Amino acid sequence: MKKLLLASALCMALPVAAMAQSMKDGDLSAQDKMFIKKAGDAGLAEVADGKLAKSQGGADVQKIAERMVKDHEAANDQLASISQQLGDPAPAALDAKDQTEHDALSQLSGDQFDSQYLQDQLKAHQKAIALFQKEADGGGDPQLQQFASETLPTLQMHLDMIQKAMDKKGAGNG
Repeated sequence: MKKLLLASALCMALPVAAMAQSMKDGDLSAQDKMFIKKAGDAGLAEVADGKLAKSQGGADVQKIAERMVKDHEAANDQLASISQQLGDPAPAALDAKDQTEHDALSQLSGDQFDSQYLQDQLKAHQKAIALFQKEADGGGDPQLQQFASETLPTLQMHLDMIQKAMDKKGAGNG
């Protein structure tokens, strides 16, 4: 009788253990996978465009770009680490769309470059804030939710910097 009870207990425990192992191996929701892809792509684009702006932008744009590169490199490293642990690595190179936009930006100079960079950053950060807010509010993986939640204030601060620079530029031109 004891052997039968022990065998029954083992049979019930095995599926639970297998399910826990499966979850640990990175069965991510579609939302989490999309978040890793989109956040990774956006972060890489921010760094690439920021590095370009550090060399081609005016003084105000260079200051913003320096902050963008520093903050987005740190966030990219953190996302890469988390996504690697979860078995769904973040992108490691610019996608074709971001590369095309980066190449077009690199052809500009002076005020034209600054205006385009700031407009691109405004749109990118508005999209990023929405993406990160969605993950923070309803992502399936706790690590990704925490990452998104902790990164949101930095993204909002970037958006504020961009808007102030655009306002200043607009006031200076009018």
